[in-house]
Amino acid sequence: MKTKFRNFCFLLSVLFCFLFSFGACSSSGNHFQNDSETTKESIEGKEVVSAEEVNAFNENAIRLFGRTYTTSKGLALENASTGAEICFFGTNLTANIIAASVTMFCRVFIDGDPEGSFLKIGGNDEYKLAKDLSEGVHTVKIIKSTSSQNGKIVIENFSTDGKFLRSETSSSLRMEFVGDSITVGAGVFGKSGQACSAENSDVTKSYAYLTAQALGAYCSVVATEGICVKAKDALPYVNMCEMYQNVSSVTPNSYPQEEPYDIVIVGLGQNDGWYMDSHPEYTTDRFVTDYRELLNQIRNRNKDAKIVCVYGMMGVNEKIEAGIQQAVKSQQDSRIGYCKLPADGNGADTHPSAEGAKKQSATLVSYLQKYLGYSSL
Repeated sequence: MKTKFRNFCFLLSVLFCFLFSFGACSSSGNHFQNDSETTKESIEGKEVVSAEEVNAFNENAIRLFGRTYTTSKGLALENASTGAEICFFGTNLTANIIAASVTMFCRVFIDGDPEGSFLKIGGNDEYKLAKDLSEGVHTVKIIKSTSSQNGKIVIENFSTDGKFLRSETSSSLRMEFVGDSITVGAGVFGKSGQACSAENSDVTKSYAYLTAQALGAYCSVVATEGICVKAKDALPYVNMCEMYQNVSSVTPNSYPQEEPYDIVIVGLGQNDGWYMDSHPEYTTDRFVTDYRELLNQIRNRNKDAKIVCVYGMMGVNEKIEAGIQQAVKSQQDSRIGYCKLPADGNGADTHPSAEGAKKQSATLVSYLQKYLGYSSL
């Protein structure tokens, strides 16, 4: 009888422990559930991010290109080639964009398409960047085609019918292009005799952007029409020595130090040659001094970069070409070189055409591959 009682007590204590443990596990079970709730959701191996992160223009959520900045309204794009890349799961991607009253253009690239499509920005509106795609993971890149001289656009927000995914860096090579109207692709779609306009210009068809594409590089462009190295002529309120330190040609606020670039291409001298022709007091020696000042600014921001000075895209002024070569040599820096690019005047206002820009890019890519050891991807 005592044995049965002891067995009963033993079973009762086991039951009590079991119930206690179950309760404890239930409590800790809630904890584990919370842990699982904080586990990042992913789709096809890509982490889901919130619309709030994307529309805060957080570089951990989307990729940004060039000298962008945020305002209370959204993401500001001023320079040509500034933009953003968004990854999402769904079929559509929309952007609300604020723009000046003048017409500007962007180019939209979907899923790595190298050609992209021209998007006309004609005021404050909702713009379909991608629509009616097959449901799945997609990447969309929007790049401002027109220069800072044409005004800025502000992207208020992005929206999708699916979910945003964290964008991943797809290139390790970083390239910066410093230049004038040639570098921003002014007039590439025009014909000789026509004037350059927003409609016939596109930075993504310039030698600069095409070179970055060919090398699979991140691309930033600091350039605008009419600009000289240090003189002020067609652009009387800013020169490149000033613009290079600032956000753009129209926003004189200092732009903070960026992650250094691996290659910096300097494409200036065309406007300086015209200035020199009408200002005999502006000698080659003064141009060399000014050009060296810019090279020093670039070196200060990019300690280890290869710097390549290019010229000749709209023909050659012998004094300017000699001045660039002299400035390069006098720097006594083995990481600075000179590459003459082929001339082309078949675009608007005798600027390089889209076909001419391709030839210029091919020459520059060959130079970079041969002398700097960068291979095409």
